[in-house]
Amino acid sequence: MEFALNRKTIAKSMLSIIAVLLVMHVTQLVVYFYIGNPDEFDFIHLLDFDYEGNLPSLYSSLAIFFSAILLWIIARHASRNGMAFARHWIGLAVIFTFLGVDEATALHEELGDIVEASEIFEATGFLYFAWVVPYGLLLIAFCLSYLKFVLQLPNLYKIQFVVAGMLFVAGAVGLETISAKEADLHGAETIYYSFLYTLEELCEMIAIVIFSHALLHYIEHELEDITFKVTH
Repeated sequence: MEFALNRKTIAKSMLSIIAVLLVMHVTQLVVYFYIGNPDEFDFIHLLDFDYEGNLPSLYSSLAIFFSAILLWIIARHASRNGMAFARHWIGLAVIFTFLGVDEATALHEELGDIVEASEIFEATGFLYFAWVVPYGLLLIAFCLSYLKFVLQLPNLYKIQFVVAGMLFVAGAVGLETISAKEADLHGAETIYYSFLYTLEELCEMIAIVIFSHALLHYIEHELEDITFKVTH
């Protein structure tokens, strides 16, 4: 069976969804800080970027799973054709599948509770959200093991992958540590904290748009014997 995917249309659709979610998120923040009592409005939990199991987290998990599916397609092609770095594509597919599950179930927060309870280090300041420590170490290992893989990519995909990766990490780790310090010092109910986690989630969402667009572009030009067609 053959079907077509228009990568530009998909990217525009994803960005449109993000824009709608952002407007709803900002609206509920205005209501929250004006009224000051979120318990009176159930839609705050439904729309806020900082909550799990709501519309923004559902979109984010589905977007990551979409990237994971594209990675599995590439990995399958690479394995069948004995391509170099096939294992790296498989690794990326596994990682993004895990990230999708993590986004949907907030596994990183549970891990953070375990790390904090172990008292390996004091979870304060930039490390107030303790999960960034094990994930940060895994990130370093990932960067080192995938450096050669990234360098061998054609320049167009290399740039898109690197930009998407840097934007995602800037949000998921960089802004997360800054917001952690703010939460530790002043709590998670300040306007500054809300601004930080809003920007953090936006960075992650836009990074996935860039990455999925790059993957579709890669499939379109590098995989000639796949069973579906990518258009632009």
